[in-house]
Amino acid sequence: MKKLLNPKWILLINTLPIVLLLFLEWSEFEIIKSLLQEESIYLWKIFTITIIVMAICNAGYAVVQMIRRKRIDIVYCIISLIAYISFIYTYYGNANDIIPFSIPDWMISGNLFMYVGICLMPTLIHAIFASVIILTPHANKQKAWQNIAVAVSIPFLFYILVMVVLPIWDGIDLGIENLFLIFTAIATVLFIFFLIRFIYILISRRNIFEEYQLLWKLPIAIIFPILGLIINNTADNLFGDFSSEWFYIIAIINGILICIPATDNKMFRLFLFSGRCITFMFTLYFFLIMMPFLPISIFAIIIFGAGFLMLTPLFLFPIHLNTIVKDFNFLKRRYNKYLLYTIIIVGISILPIAITIDYRYDRNVLHTTLEYLYSPDYTKEYKLNKNSISKTLDIIENQGNRRGTTLYNSTPFLSSYYKWLVLDNLNISETKKALIRDLFYGKEANNPRKRTFAISDTTDIKITDIKHSSKYDSSQKAWISKIDLSIKNGNTSLWNSEYITKIDLPTGCWISDYYLYVEGIKEKGILAEKKAATWVFNQIRNTNRDPGLLRYLAGNRVEFKVFPFQKGETRYTGIEFIHKEPVSINIDGHILDLGDKTLQANNNSSVDKGEVAYISAEEKEKLETIGRKPYYHFIIDTSSDYDPLTSSKYYKNENGDKNRFKAEKYIKEINNLLDRNLIEQNNAKISLTNTYVKTFPLENNWEEDIKETVFDGGFFLDRAIKKILFDSYTNPSESYPVIIVVSDNPENAILYNDFANMRFTYPENDLFYSLKNDSLKSHTFSRGLHIINDYITALPNKNVKVWPRLSNPLQYLPDDNKPSIVLNTKNKTLPLDKNQIEEKNWEAGLLMQAQWMLQTLYPETADKEWLALLQNSFKSQIMSPLTSYIVVENEAQKAILKKKQEQVMGGNRSLDLDDTTQQMTEPNLFIILALLGILYILYKKRKNDTVKK
Repeated sequence: MKKLLNPKWILLINTLPIVLLLFLEWSEFEIIKSLLQEESIYLWKIFTITIIVMAICNAGYAVVQMIRRKRIDIVYCIISLIAYISFIYTYYGNANDIIPFSIPDWMISGNLFMYVGICLMPTLIHAIFASVIILTPHANKQKAWQNIAVAVSIPFLFYILVMVVLPIWDGIDLGIENLFLIFTAIATVLFIFFLIRFIYILISRRNIFEEYQLLWKLPIAIIFPILGLIINNTADNLFGDFSSEWFYIIAIINGILICIPATDNKMFRLFLFSGRCITFMFTLYFFLIMMPFLPISIFAIIIFGAGFLMLTPLFLFPIHLNTIVKDFNFLKRRYNKYLLYTIIIVGISILPIAITIDYRYDRNVLHTTLEYLYSPDYTKEYKLNKNSISKTLDIIENQGNRRGTTLYNSTPFLSSYYKWLVLDNLNISETKKALIRDLFYGKEANNPRKRTFAISDTTDIKITDIKHSSKYDSSQKAWISKIDLSIKNGNTSLWNSEYITKIDLPTGCWISDYYLYVEGIKEKGILAEKKAATWVFNQIRNTNRDPGLLRYLAGNRVEFKVFPFQKGETRYTGIEFIHKEPVSINIDGHILDLGDKTLQANNNSSVDKGEVAYISAEEKEKLETIGRKPYYHFIIDTSSDYDPLTSSKYYKNENGDKNRFKAEKYIKEINNLLDRNLIEQNNAKISLTNTYVKTFPLENNWEEDIKETVFDGGFFLDRAIKKILFDSYTNPSESYPVIIVVSDNPENAILYNDFANMRFTYPENDLFYSLKNDSLKSHTFSRGLHIINDYITALPNKNVKVWPRLSNPLQYLPDDNKPSIVLNTKNKTLPLDKNQIEEKNWEAGLLMQAQWMLQTLYPETADKEWLALLQNSFKSQIMSPLTSYIVVENEAQKAILKKKQEQVMGGNRSLDLDDTTQQMTEPNLFIILALLGILYILYKKRKNDTVKK
């Protein structure tokens, strides 16, 4: 332990943590500085300058001592203790001024106040350790029991102070609060000092330490750690979630390795040395976790008694380290030093590497599952491990659900490492978690995706005035139209109400600008990544500020939000559109004609950019028209969802085999539909659908194939439909699929979005059908499983347009007298040159639309290509399905928006930001105030009892 007097430790224990602290605090300050008053900024500067000066002094002292080849002296220890305790005391005393209550919680890290404790506590602990060594020169001649007696007496003396002395001084204005806190700091330092000195003396007196080592080691190395884990878990995981069985297993192994007596057998000693090096990281881990809470250990002992268990890592750390040093000194005379150094390096790396490997496996499982859901290759067969993904989801939920009375959220340090390595510092929304479980285990009864939430009545928030103007830009042969809106809250009595409407954009029309008046100032919209913008909007909305948001929902549908509205308030906002042809737009019932049809009557609006073409309604009308032949494509529900009560009246289950009974029922219903001859049976196909999709022709032994199917997992209808649309679009022919969903529980199908983004893949119509108990119902791709017609007797067949010509059909387009955007490439991606994207240029919007259509058609490319589309959207200032226009009201909100955007862009695109507003936690400050509060209550109770007597 005398090596702790080497001044190099100051650079490691003091300088590096303070550099880290300054970086963390600066990153927080940069976001909130525009919201701080001068007084708060002054405090930030003072504390920053102070800690920098202190760090420079410590580092300078360390360098001087290294040059002089001198060790740390007692003067340094005393000054460090006084200086850093004073700094921490003053910092937390001014916490409410450093981060005022006016700063929203979601703008700062939940661990902001933990940073100071975590980064400065090593300096205090090192100073106490060094003081013990310096003030105990002949430790082997000292009496250990005197030190433990003093240490144990301090909590009792402190209790007497609170219960006896303080009531005597009550009413005397002597700054009792400050004196009490000063005495608390001194008592805590002395308490820890004598405890460490007790351990140090025991270690130094080798004869006693080794003769009675089991008497000391057994409680400290095995009993106390296990007891501490049990108490922590029964106390709602107060210091973190250590409920995993691995904590108990490693704790027991670690304790046994420490308790095994030393032996002269070099092979066995080498084994012990290796094992102790491996488990040393476990001891160090808990030492680091409990270190910030050492100052409150004295309170925990007074109040809870079991607070001594908080000190177990403080006892165990030097014992474990001393054991490894003794093993090394014994073995270095028998083995090569480099071998021993290698064992140390490898040993202390094993647990971190094992954890990393385990986390990497979870990452691979999660990302493969997300790929299957959101970035699939429709030509690829997938096989996922549902047990592994279920385990991963459980871990993620445990990591994110730690709230309330805990000092750490989930497992300290490991949770942050897990979130960084597995989740890219992002999250999985509750919707996606539920969807993944549905995918593997069938529809959940309590599904968050089906929950409904009360929405404030906004029927009285209406557009009271709307103005628009259009200008034809001859340089790019496109229209730029601006709409100015006055929106008023008429009679809605809610204090803060929200205006929400949806706008269906015509084909070839995009949003290129947005503004909102905030407190009389016209704020220009910021084009940002959609998930980051939505997250920031929700946080601002939760704190009743003034955000506005425009974002794509699906297809060409855009959501428009403005918040808040007070009763009778009128707010002013506006949107800019860029479009090729004159268009009509419906905004909340107001139909606006943008552009001048007479001006553009003689201009050909069609544009061919090679890989993508814009076909105007006029040009499309000139294309040849054909009627393609429909064919059945049955999607059969082979999931584990099954309700025998619903089906038993239609078919008797005589053999009790639910799967076979269900298969036979489906076969009968399909044959009954085929007998109705609504369309020809030629080329019909079947897709057996549960977690996966298996497709084969409706011929030969199709009935036996259904009977032999294992009914398992969820009904992934979304995948089945998209695969059918993908196959039909990428292999154009003179026939098209009529999709029939065969299921007893179609409402349990997994549809996590509608199919509006794939609208270009079904030119005939947007209908599909469900077959249940011989009843054929119709649905639309745009509205999912919502029933359009519950009694179908005939299947419509519409004509389509052939592009570019009937002799060489590349695409089939809807015959709807509307323009269409056509992909004219067999490539899966569309790389664009920087010069092809210009600001507010219509052709740039067309190229970006082509990129989006390709990513929709080939989602396996989206994980790499989405950033390119995002950057193109930023450069062009044209909103895409990946971006949103948002108005915020101050620089702090802009800073957090930028931070969240960088966070999203640096991670997996299928992951999310946190579902809920992050709440700020102040563990050090909170627990100290709580314990002081309890002591104050005891003091008042004692005082009242005295008065009564």
